[in-house]
Amino acid sequence: MSAAKNPIGTRRQALLLGALGIVLLFAVVRWRSSQPSTPTPTPATSARGVADGEGGGSPRAPAGRRGAAAPVTADEVPLLSPGDLQPRTRQASVITDRDLFDLREPTQRPAPTPTPAPPPPPAPGEQQFIGPLPPPSPTATPAPPAIPFKFIGSFGPKDRPIAVLLGGDRLVNARAGDVVFDKFILRKVGYESIDVGFVGFAAHESRRLGIEK
Repeated sequence: MSAAKNPIGTRRQALLLGALGIVLLFAVVRWRSSQPSTPTPTPATSARGVADGEGGGSPRAPAGRRGAAAPVTADEVPLLSPGDLQPRTRQASVITDRDLFDLREPTQRPAPTPTPAPPPPPAPGEQQFIGPLPPPSPTATPAPPAIPFKFIGSFGPKDRPIAVLLGGDRLVNARAGDVVFDKFILRKVGYESIDVGFVGFAAHESRRLGIEK
């Protein structure tokens, strides 16, 4: 039970101390207002007294005398509230370069320049080129066709022999320089071999066939 009453007693003591402080403050103010006060000479009066002392020879006022404060009545003392007894926290000062007495609208800052978006990636199966296009690849040289016939022998004079060629069920006799089977040229006819060229190809594009028995 005593532990539960302690916070109430502490709060009452704090209120009592606050009330005593307010009463003491009023007593000090009333005591200072009851003291005799001497009017403080204004600068104009002091200057006039100095001027009169220099011209008329009157004695100068003593310099060590201080004027008393102006009397303060009890009605001029502001009333205190419990909030005035609380400690005040220092508010953070806000620094601004705007003139508080300027009624014009502040100058709006220009918006930042937007950064251009990067180009989208190429679609699947589409190739994206940057810069000049590469040169086209050279056209592949066609290869000579395969030789569909066989050299099975030769006959005739030695200076102009005749080659016997067998292609499937066709048997052809030809000399050097003849076109055989529509695509081939006999370049040379020998005793055991022949040189076969190709129509539409250079002369060095030739193949040698040996005799087959």
